[in-house]
Amino acid sequence: MSSRYSIDRDLKEIAKMGETLQHYVLSDMLYMSIEGGLFGSRDMPQITMGAFLLRLRRLNQFRDEMNGVQQATLDKAIAQHNAVRNEWTVHYEQKMEREAESRLKLLAEFFRDCRDNVKECSDAYRVEALKRTIVQELVMALDEQGYESQAVKSRVYHTDKELRGWVTDGEFIWSDKLMSVYPKERFWWLYGRVEPTEVSK
Repeated sequence: MSSRYSIDRDLKEIAKMGETLQHYVLSDMLYMSIEGGLFGSRDMPQITMGAFLLRLRRLNQFRDEMNGVQQATLDKAIAQHNAVRNEWTVHYEQKMEREAESRLKLLAEFFRDCRDNVKECSDAYRVEALKRTIVQELVMALDEQGYESQAVKSRVYHTDKELRGWVTDGEFIWSDKLMSVYPKERFWWLYGRVEPTEVSK
């Protein structure tokens, strides 16, 4: 993630995701290009439920800073999301659960890499912090749906237990503008880093 935050970029991406959301939720793919296949433009991220929800939280936070056209773009994406969630609830929930499990498995691989090379682990941490943040968005959305996934919650617990052993408390690692979106109490992993000189565990 860039150290600078752009409302326009998030709006552009969530608008494209909203157009593809129903196709994505009904597909078997977990990570899909916005164009609807495995590969897409390098300028656009892959669509996942977590990627959509990540942008949705940020944009809702900054709604008052948007002009009328920007707010309309956001409202359209929200309406597309709500329609998919309400019509395809089972697919929607199962997709979120699968994504959370997938990203948590990737974080487990990150921990294994940390044990082998702390310097590379430190350099890669911002990407891993994004994965953990997306997992949090998914967990919160599942909770709001009343969808219980003990497997995901158990994996989150064990992931955070190990993550706390690697992350040294420090400054917010993303754009300062996003600090209001991600309070430290809930998103603590965004307020620190992995020290490159730390002894392998």
